[in-house]
Amino acid sequence: MNNVLELIEQAADAALSISVYPIPAILVAGAIRAILTHRRRDSLRFFTWEQKRALRAQAGDRCEHKPLLWRRCSRPAEEADHIMPWSRGGSTTLTNGQYLCHKHNKRKSARIPTPLYRWRLHHRRRHYSAFPVPVASTPPPSALH
Repeated sequence: MNNVLELIEQAADAALSISVYPIPAILVAGAIRAILTHRRRDSLRFFTWEQKRALRAQAGDRCEHKPLLWRRCSRPAEEADHIMPWSRGGSTTLTNGQYLCHKHNKRKSARIPTPLYRWRLHHRRRHYSAFPVPVASTPPPSALH
């Protein structure tokens, strides 16, 4: 199977190098690469009730959103959310979950959070959670300077 994928990848590269029409060739090559590198989605789309209870307790029944230069949202936590969106390959686990109010969950949508956002969330949880769950892919502080 890997040989087939390698051949398709080589064909995409060849199409780029010999094409008279570069824009369609770039689109085709990009589509082929997207198919080849597509990450499998977690089979579980929604958080279980136990996961939601744990995330809500961790959030202290408050929305976990906090703007860069302002205080944490004071609204009650209403919706479990994937930090790394499920539609973008995020898993449905406690390390990839947060509890947000309806407004902030809709505003976030399927956006991928920055490493700084994930790092800040992880460190904020140490102050308001009795049992903070580490955030998936939290970069070391030295990577942010």
